[in-house]
Amino acid sequence: MPAELLPLAVATAASPLPLLMLLVVLLTPQAVLNGLAFAVGWTGALLVVGTVAVVVVGTGAALDQHRGAIAALEALVGLALLYLAVRQWNSRPRIGREAVVPGWLMMADRCTPWGALGMGAVLVVGNPKNLALTVAAAGAVARASPAPADALRALLLFAAVGSAGVAVPLVLRIALGTRAVGTLSTWRRWLAAHGTPGACALLAVVGGLFVVRAVTG
Repeated sequence: MPAELLPLAVATAASPLPLLMLLVVLLTPQAVLNGLAFAVGWTGALLVVGTVAVVVVGTGAALDQHRGAIAALEALVGLALLYLAVRQWNSRPRIGREAVVPGWLMMADRCTPWGALGMGAVLVVGNPKNLALTVAAAGAVARASPAPADALRALLLFAAVGSAGVAVPLVLRIALGTRAVGTLSTWRRWLAAHGTPGACALLAVVGGLFVVRAVTG
């Protein structure tokens, strides 16, 4: 596993948005089935996006030919993520005001297994931070693993570590059944109230990582 892949995988696992949505899904009538479908969608999307990115950017000499363009793209992505971090921080709920429940969170409360599968995948493909993390991980794999088998193993490991965040509440719900509902509800309320600062911090760290890597080559 490339050294720079581990922090990207950990940042992916610590993303509060998929965790919050999964906690809502695990409180639906088909909790376990919906939770498993969500986890499959999330993990599968990490693998698919990572594989496509590796194929597109190439490896070895092919990657070296586009190093300048890749550095410029990383810088743009990093600046965009830093902008999103500042924007989310400025729009966070102020102390003493109740946070507005997003529409997508209410949709997750009424999801089906197929809907949960789609939501898991969309949170990778449609979320700028998670997409950027996955593409950055693919770039690290492409630079360090020119052999297809090695690249696949590295991507599988990235997806496994990146899914650890959603695995914990899912395993807890499967192991304890309805006895886990109280704990999961507490986690959901805490994330809904305090998840924005964590998301902003992750966006800022990942954005800064992109900019620094682009500048240093």
